[in-house]
Amino acid sequence: MSTARAPPTVGIIGMGYVGMATAAAFAHYGLHVIGFDVDAARREALRKGTAPIYEEGLAPLIRRAIRSRRLLLADSLEDLVARSPVVFLCIQTPSTGDGSIDLSFLAQAALDVGTAIHRLGKWRLVVVKSTVVPGTAGGMVTEVIQKSGSLRPGVDFSVASNPEFLAEGTMVRDALRPARIVIGVPDARSERSLRGLYQKFPAPLVTLPVAAAELVKYASNAMLALRVSYSNEMARIAQRAGVDIDPVLAAVGSDPRIGPLFLRAGPGYGGSCFTKDVRALASWGRDHGVETPILTATLDGNELQAHHVVDLTEEALEGLSGKRIALLGLSFKPGTSDTRDSRAYPILDGLLRRGASVVLFDPHAMESFRKGLTEGSIRAAGSHLSFAASLNEALRGADAAIVQSDWEEFRTLPARKWRDLRQRTVIDTRRTLPRDAMARAGVRWVGLGVGKE
Repeated sequence: MSTARAPPTVGIIGMGYVGMATAAAFAHYGLHVIGFDVDAARREALRKGTAPIYEEGLAPLIRRAIRSRRLLLADSLEDLVARSPVVFLCIQTPSTGDGSIDLSFLAQAALDVGTAIHRLGKWRLVVVKSTVVPGTAGGMVTEVIQKSGSLRPGVDFSVASNPEFLAEGTMVRDALRPARIVIGVPDARSERSLRGLYQKFPAPLVTLPVAAAELVKYASNAMLALRVSYSNEMARIAQRAGVDIDPVLAAVGSDPRIGPLFLRAGPGYGGSCFTKDVRALASWGRDHGVETPILTATLDGNELQAHHVVDLTEEALEGLSGKRIALLGLSFKPGTSDTRDSRAYPILDGLLRRGASVVLFDPHAMESFRKGLTEGSIRAAGSHLSFAASLNEALRGADAAIVQSDWEEFRTLPARKWRDLRQRTVIDTRRTLPRDAMARAGVRWVGLGVGKE
């Protein structure tokens, strides 16, 4: 008779980007995973092995988890809690107008989980994977669960923190082979449970107090955002000085005290994390009497970079009024369909404000980008805004193109194809197009952060 213990069961509440990647990673390492999302259509799509978002490598990972029955979808949160000793909350915490985070979705999930624990009568570990400011898991989440059924923290339930460090575009790799796993635990039982779940993951595990683990997420993203804003400021200086920013930053990054990662100039950072998290940390600082001038400067620098892209285009064409611009790459970076806080939005706004017409194209993010535009902005743009069905369609009839997100489709396009542009001018914000081949084809390549030759 076998004495092998069955793999533990993990519950994932919220099957968005983070929830799907987390669920698929646990299933990949042999755990049983039960997922739940309030969106019934999303649950059904996942049951069929379909990822409802585009992220490189995610769809096949989901399909394997579903086919192996390592990943199941529950139709109720209560069912998930009943079957899962450890419950992860992967709930959105969007930004509010003042920069703080909206905890209402997380609070509702905590209330529902607490009610389910009360009815079940068994201890559960609730793990906050959502990005939250320090003190949220041990404060609001614990209090809501406690009050939902006169539950006792540490006896009937415990609340831990396990922040995610997933970069969109490389989310699958990050989920399967994280650089580190950070857990914030309130007691020894919680630590044992989380260590058991992660024992097969090839990554060091860092154990901290709960609030400290929450802060690690913000401190990490603020540092990365700062390096991007710094790189972009140096790129503006390099362009004015007539030099190429890439070898400059490569030399800077070769200093072991600095390192090369995220020293890369571009149109600015976007996505669901950097802007939201930097704003949230600055807001938390204001609320607690802490001045954060570095965080404020990081945000300001990012907004300035989008204006710089428009300035660069206007200078290259000697004016934008009446010009038609192909804006290519609408996701905030290649490898994902996520357009949240994409720099394509402020670039588009700047082009339209200066009298240009804009045609938009992205291989995977067209619908996502369209949803991010308000109906009012689309009506106001009128005939000055259009959507192309293909890259070739976007180029034909446009005066110039701006490559905002450098998908492989753009990088590998034969240089002669760019000649379809009436003024044969390409603004390469990522500097990944073959500039020499384009020059030979008679196409003017303008690189952000590259001085005039």
